[in-house]
This record gives sequence, C-alpha cells and structure tokens, in this order.
Amino acid sequence: MTETTAQSRATGILSIATGIAAFALLANHPEDGAHSFAEVLKSEAANRAMDALVHGGFVVVLALQAICYARLKSTAGLVLFAFGAAFLSASMVLDGLVTPAVAVRYLAAPDKIEYARSLFVLIGTLIGLLMPIGLAFQSAAIAVWGAALWSTSRAAGLAGLALGGGAFLGLAATAGTMNPLVLMGAIAAASLWAVVAGIVLLRR
Repeated sequence: MTETTAQSRATGILSIATGIAAFALLANHPEDGAHSFAEVLKSEAANRAMDALVHGGFVVVLALQAICYARLKSTAGLVLFAFGAAFLSASMVLDGLVTPAVAVRYLAAPDKIEYARSLFVLIGTLIGLLMPIGLAFQSAAIAVWGAALWSTSRAAGLAGLALGGGAFLGLAATAGTMNPLVLMGAIAAASLWAVVAGIVLLRR
C-alpha cells in the first residue's frame, strides 16, 4: 500500500466518522417545548451544556469534513463547501453558544426581560439567514462533487446529485420560512454525503 493510498483510506475513515458523528449530534439536539419567553430563557439556560456540545460538535465536524473533502475532485466543490461551513459555523455558534449565554445572563434579571427579548429576536434573525445560506452552499457543493464523480463512480455521482440537488431545491423552495424539517433534512443529507465521500476515498 502506497503512502497516498494509506492517506486516502485514513481520510475516508475520518469522513465516514464525521457523518456518523453528525447524525449522533443531530439526534441529541435539545428539544424546545417552551410556550412563553420566560420559559424559553429557562430552557436555554438549562440546556446550555448540551447546546454547547451539539453545536460546538458540529463546528468541529465541519472543520474535519473540509479536510476530508480536500481529497475529492473539484476545487469548485471545496470552495462552495468552505463558504457553507463558514456560514453554518456562525449559525451554530450563535444558536448553541451565544443564545444560551444570553439566556443565563438575563434569567436572573427579570426586569430586563424585554431587552433580552430584543436580543433573542436579533440572534434568531441572524440564525434564520446564516443557517439556510450555509446549507445551500453545502448542498451546491455536494451536487458539484456528484457531477465530478459521475465519470468514475456512477453510484457516488448519483448520490451526490440526488442529496445535494434535493437539499438545495428544498431550501430554495422554502427560502425565507426556515422550515425546520427542510433544514434538518439538509443537515441529514450533508451527513449522509460524508459517508458516501468516505466510501469513495476508501476505494481509491
């Protein structure tokens, strides 16, 4: 086995691991059943550690996936993924680290709850823009990789085109609404692609 082949296989294993990790993080995302803003603050504060683990974990996963995808064909795909990872990481930091920190700070100051509400609106608006934009870039990247792989692996190419194209169309069709099912679907598609890409790298 050559050094290049060994590196490719190691990268493939890492890519598959990041896909599995992303599914695990998605499954452990804290549920929000709050009905009032005061309950939202309590929920965010109570789930601060899990939020940090899940969203911070996604940022690490994105960084590792960028390293893995650098070995795939198509510079355009890597550039699109990098832009997507940047937008999505910003969204993850705001959602999983900034929001709970704000909740903890203002939970003990009920007289400033309206100010906290304004901050939540601002943060929510930013997340509502950053997350779908990031996922759209990622979806486009997956479709580009699928097209690039079509000539050497029809199965991987078809998977990339289907996962990336389907997620992109879903995001485009619901642009501005931040449909949670579509967003979670796009994240799941990106996670599944990490597994597909890992298999491609393992076979080199």
